[in-house]
Amino acid sequence: MERINERRPSGIGGNALRAWGMIFLALGVFGRGILQGRLLGIGSVTGEELLAIMNSSGTAMTLASVSLVLQAVETCAAPIFAFLLVEGAGHTSSMKNYLLRMLGLAAVTEIPYNLAISGKLLAGGSLNPVFGMLLCLILLWFFRYYAGKGAGKTLIKIVVVIAAILWAQMLHIAFGAPLVILTTVIWFSRRMPNYRVFIGAMAAVVCTIFSPFFLASPMGFLAVHLYNGEPGEQNRWVRYLTYPVILLILGLVRIAL
Repeated sequence: MERINERRPSGIGGNALRAWGMIFLALGVFGRGILQGRLLGIGSVTGEELLAIMNSSGTAMTLASVSLVLQAVETCAAPIFAFLLVEGAGHTSSMKNYLLRMLGLAAVTEIPYNLAISGKLLAGGSLNPVFGMLLCLILLWFFRYYAGKGAGKTLIKIVVVIAAILWAQMLHIAFGAPLVILTTVIWFSRRMPNYRVFIGAMAAVVCTIFSPFFLASPMGFLAVHLYNGEPGEQNRWVRYLTYPVILLILGLVRIAL
């Protein structure tokens, strides 16, 4: 079973790394769903539109400013979960079961995600980020199946990456395309621990073509750099259901306000 990191005595374990990712995600959803969507009364907007709102009143300016910051913070979760996906795919005993669990999680997460972001059970905006993780796992399956060098295998990998990015965009998966790019870069740099963080950070900057908020995402690689190679013991149900539960709580808070 392949692992990305050799175990180190210092640093943070897999549970702590995952916890940081969850915190970043929760803060981002709070900013987009509650501050921006509920209190400011607007849907998904660009940074320029939020800046215009900021000029309307003092309170709106404060809420919009915090919302912008939290949306940038949310992107720091992308490198963390891309890294955890690569690590998980590297030592899972059954890629098929891993894919099925992620598919189930994506389906379960969709309604809480809609509730937290739009206040509706069903929304026609974007699919939740777990669908992006599912897409990345399919990508990693192809990488494993066509492992090794050769023009044919390399061409297949390139085509699969491009297809994954296009599917993420067509399905409007939140953070889907950046997650595909980061997962790809982390996978191919997994045997270069001294350069992986730098390469990943550069890839994260490239992701600004999809959203300017990804200028902050390289900060997520600082947490990845501190990973000590210890995945940590945690109940699988807790690990998988934490995100939808957080979304459900934020959705109920949004409704209550």
